[in-house]
Amino acid sequence: MTIIICLVGTHYRRAFDGIRYWSKIHGITKLYLLYSEPKGEGDPPVFSYMSKTNAEELKDKLEILDPIMVPYNPMEQRSAFRTIYRILHQARESGEDVLIDITSTTNLTMGIALTTALMFRNARVYSVPSKEPAWYVTGKPGDPEFEDWFERNREQDSRDPIELKLPGYRLEPSSKHEEKEWEREKKLLVLLHENGGEADSISDIIRWFGYKAANSTLRNRFSRIVSRLEMKGLVDAEKGSKMKVISLTDFGEIFAEALTEGAAE
Repeated sequence: MTIIICLVGTHYRRAFDGIRYWSKIHGITKLYLLYSEPKGEGDPPVFSYMSKTNAEELKDKLEILDPIMVPYNPMEQRSAFRTIYRILHQARESGEDVLIDITSTTNLTMGIALTTALMFRNARVYSVPSKEPAWYVTGKPGDPEFEDWFERNREQDSRDPIELKLPGYRLEPSSKHEEKEWEREKKLLVLLHENGGEADSISDIIRWFGYKAANSTLRNRFSRIVSRLEMKGLVDAEKGSKMKVISLTDFGEIFAEALTEGAAE
């Protein structure tokens, strides 16, 4: 079962196409349309107007999914976090996977959505890119209309920075003991990357680390390393008929590439 949380903002077509795309792949059991409902003086009325208008049209067009309209304030951290967290928590309790569309929300809510998704294993985040990414730019570099547009955007007034509150858990270690474990875990990721992203068994990994024989002590030690990497979402360990295949996840592959490049510098 998969649900979508669509953070509705300035784009209607991209939000609609994203929902339709995932509906074909997963089959969507529930759709939440989160739209802007300003509560304070600093809230942007233009964004709120566009957000609510787009949400209402999405609800009409996607009537078959019986969308749930949820008002919130995308410019207020507590409002955005509470709203997204509540839905993710309910979905986890119901055994549902969650896709969060961050295509056209505010920068603040985009950060909160990513932060909240890091707290739940059942959550994923997506964005629907535009076919013409610079459609909102007026003219070309060197043209008077472009330079005027560019200058106005460069000189927009700002408000005070808002620091996003993050969960305490990090991939990076917080103690000397964890640092030693983390070094082994990173080495395993690099070795997996260098060997095509997959090991047929724990024995392969033990051999890559330079050990000649895979005794029970080494098997237990490396099984614990693999388990920790599984918990961090960096590897998958699937049991086959005779052995346990260990492979990098998509994020594990990206992270391993970064580790490899860092070691080469």
